[in-house]
Amino acid sequence: MNTSRPVLATIAVLALTLPAAAQDDADQQKGYRIFGQLTSEVELNWPDECPAYHPGCGDYTKVKQLISFNVEWSKITVGAQLELLVFSDASLVDPLDLDRTHDFLELRRYYVDYQSDRFSGRLGTFFSSFGRGLSLYVQKNEALGFDEPIHGGVARLTLEHVDVTVLGGRVSEPVLQNQYDREFEDELYGGRVLVRLPFDLYLGGSVVSATLDRFFPEGTDETDVWSVEAGGTGLWGVLDLSGEWSEIEKTENDRAKEGYGRYFSATAYVGPVSILAEYKDYYNFSYRYNEPPNAGRADEKYEHDDVKGPRLLVSADIFSIGSIVHASYADFNTHKTPTSPGGEGGNRSVEWYAGIEQLLGPVYFTGSYFDRDWSDLDKEESHTIADFHLTVGGGGEIIVGYDQRLENTEYYRLETTRSTLAYSQSPWGTVSLRYSFEDISREGKKDFWGLEVQYLPKPNLILTFFGGGDPGGLVCAGGQCRIEPRFEGYRANVTWRF
Repeated sequence: MNTSRPVLATIAVLALTLPAAAQDDADQQKGYRIFGQLTSEVELNWPDECPAYHPGCGDYTKVKQLISFNVEWSKITVGAQLELLVFSDASLVDPLDLDRTHDFLELRRYYVDYQSDRFSGRLGTFFSSFGRGLSLYVQKNEALGFDEPIHGGVARLTLEHVDVTVLGGRVSEPVLQNQYDREFEDELYGGRVLVRLPFDLYLGGSVVSATLDRFFPEGTDETDVWSVEAGGTGLWGVLDLSGEWSEIEKTENDRAKEGYGRYFSATAYVGPVSILAEYKDYYNFSYRYNEPPNAGRADEKYEHDDVKGPRLLVSADIFSIGSIVHASYADFNTHKTPTSPGGEGGNRSVEWYAGIEQLLGPVYFTGSYFDRDWSDLDKEESHTIADFHLTVGGGGEIIVGYDQRLENTEYYRLETTRSTLAYSQSPWGTVSLRYSFEDISREGKKDFWGLEVQYLPKPNLILTFFGGGDPGGLVCAGGQCRIEPRFEGYRANVTWRF
């Protein structure tokens, strides 16, 4: 395995950052501020065996360098982020690795930003969303590695009772680029108006027009979305209300398709108890750059193209005993009926979960259990999470974590379990021992062991080392999900903020 090129690339990027280390607090006295971050990551991928989705795997090295600089002066900020990415053998890279579609040297971020009391504008790369995300949602998700921004411009005018936002530019969808191994150069244009009314009420609307690269045959499709939203916060001191109605028209292969999205929520606060009632109704509603509310748990997977139904969530903060308890129940279905084309019926799913957070002296515990059952598909999912923290000595903490996903159907069973035993010493770092396994029917069980050490010699410097394996699989955060690749080998990461 030839590692000379990755090592030389690492040295080169580190050398470029040395002049920044000489920058000190004198910049603030000059009326401007320079700050940034350098992240260096090296992976030695040494799989014991190839997963079914990647039969041609093998040993390879991955080196990733990210360096960002930002200059802040008065109301203007200028910034850029450069990425250097090297694979020792690109043909062996896991197909689920989103980095594999990036160029060897790529300008990932660049922007000029202006902020004032009434007006803000940005040229370059940015993230944005409108309302609840029914018409537009392009946001960074650190946990999942989603970081494809819009390349263009956005401007916002803030008046006494009205906010106006307009934007436009190009954007790429990372999962699709990775899946089809080619770029999707899409275009987005849109705007939003939000009017603040008396009594903490608001009324708004948005419109988005998108030109999307087609899968097959080559060409483009058009998508137009409009949305109307309304609501209020702190009504009568006990109630929050929100609702959004959206309609979409997609032209795919010269054929027009229409759909809609409707979302409503009401939250009541009664003493220590909060009650959230939600209802979603989405039909033919998904496109690449929207992410409507799940009306469910943010760390579970949901489909948005055809679903409807309510959810009820009840939470209670019992401060006298240091407890937060919460429970949820939802009943979702599709719009299909026995008389629908093809004669298919609905696809009902009933889900519930319960959880608790408990603080008792030196002990902190959080745990939850989620269950979802598709009665028409004979399919059931469950998700169990537990974390236990015990404070010991001066700044020490013992951590025990457990995370199990289980999926059962008539034809197969899939279980992925992760457990962690860790000790952290503030403010120096953490040592973690991990054990995970993946159990798939007809394929058997595979174990993964790993050791991670994180060291913080300074508040602005983080050194992390991991050796061992992780099964990957479905990971969800913030209402989004992706399938992460399996990892076996060694990984080192250095993050320095200056």
